[in-house]
Amino acid sequence: MAVPLLCQPVVLFLGTTGCRFSEMAALRVDDVVQTPHGLGVRVHRAATQSKRTSGAVFGPAKTHQTRTVPVPAALDEYVRTRVAFTAPGGYLFPSPAGGVWTNTNFRARSGWMDATRRAGVEGMTIHDLRHTAASLLIAAGADVKAVQVILGHSTATMTMDLYGHLFSEATWQAMERLPVIPLMQTPRTIEPPPAPVQPV
Repeated sequence: MAVPLLCQPVVLFLGTTGCRFSEMAALRVDDVVQTPHGLGVRVHRAATQSKRTSGAVFGPAKTHQTRTVPVPAALDEYVRTRVAFTAPGGYLFPSPAGGVWTNTNFRARSGWMDATRRAGVEGMTIHDLRHTAASLLIAAGADVKAVQVILGHSTATMTMDLYGHLFSEATWQAMERLPVIPLMQTPRTIEPPPAPVQPV
């Protein structure tokens, strides 16, 4: 999807981690952590857009819990650069003015409607990137618990209610990916059983 350069990391992050837009907007460089498995971001707050003022209002994440989301490999360099050259407290994904994104501002700056139309996905919303991420994670082999944690669902039941049909498909896809074991190959022809010995 062709969006302005400054908007590309946002689209990539939302489309691969499934974070809510408000969670992404609230991330600061201080939230980046090094884990034994690689870089991650601590998601523990949200910047929702006020219906009254249209400005950002900070509060806890939707589930009121902190979770660590892995940084996708495609964004590793971007995140490391932001951490290295941004003062503490700076936003990880800043708006052009260096402040916090709002949904309305991002849609305007990214040319969202035109970008989705050119990409052949007219009508796709920013929130739909969350579903894109879930589909990609499941197709990549992530289990229910992993998808629940990354997306920030309160329970695995919620994850299954939303994406259970994808897990069903993933089960068959996983079986198809198993290597063919030569000793278990079915012979192309089946030898007929030997004729019974007739008594003399």
